[in-house]
Amino acid sequence: ITVIPNGIAVKKMELPENSDEVIASIKQRFDNKKIVFFMGRHVTYKGLEMLLAAEPYIEEDCIIVIAGNGPLTKELMAKSKSDRVIFIGEISDGEIAPYMTAASVLAFPSITKNEAFGIVLAEAMYCGTPPVTFTIEGSGVNWVNLKDETGLEVSNGDYKSFGLAVNRLLADDDLRNRLGQAARQRIVENFTMDKVKHLVEKEYADLLAK
Repeated sequence: ITVIPNGIAVKKMELPENSDEVIASIKQRFDNKKIVFFMGRHVTYKGLEMLLAAEPYIEEDCIIVIAGNGPLTKELMAKSKSDRVIFIGEISDGEIAPYMTAASVLAFPSITKNEAFGIVLAEAMYCGTPPVTFTIEGSGVNWVNLKDETGLEVSNGDYKSFGLAVNRLLADDDLRNRLGQAARQRIVENFTMDKVKHLVEKEYADLLAK
């Protein structure tokens, strides 16, 4: 069996020409504090309740920015008791790369194998933003993000450890930068549309040759 992974559209992740200004404006919007970024549908398997529960264990000064919406948005907003958790709604495709580049950490708290791969995870890693994920048995999430190589990973549902892992990345610039660089390299080498196209073409060529 040959596994052909999902791939990200690199063109979608290109920063605008005035990217420095755009990224600076995003940081200014959040008082130039470090940003912990989440993007995705607000549904149960995305684990946003875990992120909210993890927030008290993140001691570093930061803002937790939650993009997207869904059936749980109002409920989650009502449950959030911290003024450093900010829901910003949906963002455009053109805003994704700037937000992910402005972020210090990607919070990826999905908890079930409904999260089969993690396009958002791969996109953030391509931007050099290291993620924190849960271990999800039967999911490709932990194949995309390699534990302690491209990001951090904690036991599924352990929101305290999730918060502590986010805090560790925020507090350690060297670790965050090292994992972020490795994260980008992993996506470039394995999970772009060009790489996927090459794998598909190779499989067809091998089959036809037989």
